[in-house]
Amino acid sequence: MFKRLATAAVGIPVVLWLISFSEISFFLLLLVVVAGALHELFTMMIADENRTGRLLGVLLGCLVFCAAYYDMRTGAGTCTFAVTAAVLTTSVFLLFCHGMFSGYVVEQQCTRIAVKVFGLCYIALLLSYCLGVRARPDGTLLVFLLLAVTWAGDSGAYFIGTWLGKHRLCEAISPKKTVEGAAGGLAASVLIAVAFRALFIESMSIGQCIVIGVGVNVLNQVGDLFESMLKRSSGVKDSGSLLPGHGGVLDRIDSVLFAAPFLFYYISWVNPVL
Repeated sequence: MFKRLATAAVGIPVVLWLISFSEISFFLLLLVVVAGALHELFTMMIADENRTGRLLGVLLGCLVFCAAYYDMRTGAGTCTFAVTAAVLTTSVFLLFCHGMFSGYVVEQQCTRIAVKVFGLCYIALLLSYCLGVRARPDGTLLVFLLLAVTWAGDSGAYFIGTWLGKHRLCEAISPKKTVEGAAGGLAASVLIAVAFRALFIESMSIGQCIVIGVGVNVLNQVGDLFESMLKRSSGVKDSGSLLPGHGGVLDRIDSVLFAAPFLFYYISWVNPVL
């Protein structure tokens, strides 16, 4: 717990400052996160891959993320992924070409290519939606809202689960998660979303805040369980050890990977003036 709190005390202010300082600083922060998370994913799921193949996957993931950023900028946050689709298609072709001449047997290459393509979509593409949220007129506040709801849900689930948790939520994937913890996290997320509206974004209705709180929290929990499934299938406890007390980079962003697209599209369709 001490390591978790110490890492959070140092990391959270830095992250919040980079988000608010400028769009470019936020982009660079996420680019580093994408590279780190992809490296962890490939190390975890295809541990015997050589350094060249792993590096190629990371670089292509960063290119997909940069293409998404370009699309966000030229599309004024409308998320038209024309360039991203072209870069993603080219990346799949390059991964296939690399696989043909890497010296591994065909059966091994199918798995390696599939994991890398999965990583490009799962990490680089999904995380790019945070840029789309940031590109909105009130983008900085909306990113803060996303993080506040996520962190509140994680904390609520931890404390309520520790205090009252009795019924396992999904024991086969994550034995420590409980139904009571999930409900506590959901309640905490909704309360924070409503409080955030009262303090910072009064143009949102209470009903919209409740939908955001529920939607983001449910997808946070799905994202967390999804990454837990990946770790369990790979036989590891954490995706990495870069962040003391928190595991790896992927362990810290797994919750927002599915929630960021939800928030982006909800704001775009329901309340586009934000």
